[in-house]
Amino acid sequence: MQYELIAKRYIKSLMESCDQASLENLAALLSVVSKEAYGNEKFNLIMNSNGVSSNAKCQLVLDMVASANSSTANNLVKLLAENGRLLLIPALAEQLTREIARAKRTFTGRIYSNNVVDQASVETIARDLGTKMGATISLSYVASDFDGVRVEVDDLNVEINFSKSRLNAQMVEHILKAI
Repeated sequence: MQYELIAKRYIKSLMESCDQASLENLAALLSVVSKEAYGNEKFNLIMNSNGVSSNAKCQLVLDMVASANSSTANNLVKLLAENGRLLLIPALAEQLTREIARAKRTFTGRIYSNNVVDQASVETIARDLGTKMGATISLSYVASDFDGVRVEVDDLNVEINFSKSRLNAQMVEHILKAI
């Protein structure tokens, strides 16, 4: 959480100073570095070590982004290194990807159910929900023990539940009120 707040400041500056294509390339680059490097335990030991100079850490990350030949990426890495914030890169990657999706109005979500939901139904739900929300939504099915269907789109703060137990309880309540 603390990294997210700091990352938002960097992302705001990037969004103001870069065009859409540069932002998308930077997001892809940071995501790859985040997954490949920051997902590696040995790399994290080096980055957290007090025995390794900040210049060496900076050069290590610069070597990872060198293939992109991006002055924006290089300058961002140097700025993060100067401020001792190279550990922010995974949070920056995630936050930048979210901001680009928000700007494009494209979101991803999940459908949870203990019954298998076929791909056609997933696509129909995504299309209808996207129409309702004024966005492009892609959903993926996740098997779970939820007794019904739950749709979540985190970046839109949307959660829709339909559970069999809740439906049964509401039917019993309605019948008792009618009697």
